[in-house]
Amino acid sequence: MFTILSLLFFLAAPTAAYVVNNGTTCYLYPESLTHSGQPVDDTPSVLQAFELCGINGTIIFTKNTFNMFQIMNTTNLLNCNVEIQGELLYSTNIPYWLSHSINVGLQNQSTAWLFGGTNITIAGGGTINGNGQVWYTQNRNNANQPRRPITITFFNSTNLFVDSIRFIQPQFWASFISYSRNVTMTNILVNATSNDEWNVVNTDGTNTWNSADVFIANWTVQNGDDCVAAKGNTTNLHVKNVTCLEGNGMTVGSVGQYPLTPDYDEDILFEDVVVRRGINAGYIKTWQGVPQDNSGNGDAGGGGSGLVRNVTFRNFEIEDVGLPIQLSQCIYSETGADICDTSKMRVEDVVWENVRGTSRYNIAASIFCTSNAPCPGIFFRDVNITSVNATLGLPLWDTNLQDEVFQCANIKNEADSGIPCNRRAPDNFGQVVRENVKDEPRVGPSLMMKSEGENLIDQRALYSVGSWIMELILRS
Repeated sequence: MFTILSLLFFLAAPTAAYVVNNGTTCYLYPESLTHSGQPVDDTPSVLQAFELCGINGTIIFTKNTFNMFQIMNTTNLLNCNVEIQGELLYSTNIPYWLSHSINVGLQNQSTAWLFGGTNITIAGGGTINGNGQVWYTQNRNNANQPRRPITITFFNSTNLFVDSIRFIQPQFWASFISYSRNVTMTNILVNATSNDEWNVVNTDGTNTWNSADVFIANWTVQNGDDCVAAKGNTTNLHVKNVTCLEGNGMTVGSVGQYPLTPDYDEDILFEDVVVRRGINAGYIKTWQGVPQDNSGNGDAGGGGSGLVRNVTFRNFEIEDVGLPIQLSQCIYSETGADICDTSKMRVEDVVWENVRGTSRYNIAASIFCTSNAPCPGIFFRDVNITSVNATLGLPLWDTNLQDEVFQCANIKNEADSGIPCNRRAPDNFGQVVRENVKDEPRVGPSLMMKSEGENLIDQRALYSVGSWIMELILRS
């Protein structure tokens, strides 16, 4: 029973204690309240609160700033409500995080906070601040820096509900959903912006991996990478009503990275999405079928098998997007066409429906499937994308192609796909477009896949040009 003595103790809590345990409820107050406002590590108090109230209890971060100086593992929670009213602020001690962050099992990724359990709620309208600017500056636009921490990883969780949380300046990915089922994340803000010359590379809103039955809705994400990405073995993911600013939009992948662990991504729906000033909008990316020691992803990979099936991108409003639509089965290859046609991932039954808006350049879509496994069931329905210049009545610069480019390769049902394919897709076309597509493909075997007839014509042309040059040399 809550006595008068308990009430007096509770009222004195900000100056008397840092975890106030009232039965099954733990109230958290920061150490700075008794240290003249100076930042003091609050991690021990937070861990104590989860120890006391993590099972059949409630943990409340009061409206204060909590200084997080250490990694946290708060897993095996049960019937637990976490209410974040204030701000959790991570330290800028880069050497500490690089040497202590917790490995999450995917690529070379790790996390600052491993969180999980059964029947858990995280809400309250508060903020988790990764203090990411130091990481953006230190990382210098590199890709997957080992042990650069994900802000929070939801691991081995069932019946998890996350609502009304702000992720500000995440160190790396804002969140990660791993080995979890029945997860809902709603009314989320993710904001990663840099105040110097270095970009906010790899600041994904969230990624799902080995997880099923995930619902994500009502998000706003401003970052430098994927808003939401479905990594390997994601099943029944529904993403709805998300605004993406300056990032990569909605993604399936990358998948097919590891030869010993097949990836199956099935039954995925992205709908009611706005992408403004983005790099991409809706795309699927798989690794090639031959392993590489290094790649553009900053990690080794390739050679994995599996299936991407039943994916829908529906009701997309795009504005000034570099490459709105892409499917690539050789996204990270750096050694050329000798391996770009080798992917062991099958991709089938993918629809882009009601996608409207403007591309930054003259390309709306690049669909590259491998010739050894052409993609069946690829469809465009009511896709209307026009370059920004075309909407202004201006000519496109540095190109002879004034019509929007839809480049395709090895679509099994191309004739009835609804895709206005007007150019063959290069095999390792990157996901970042920085210029208009030219009137002819750039020379180089890794940049253009051609039929045997086309190659024969090119070889004859090169032979003729070479003979003419040799004749000039001999005559001089």
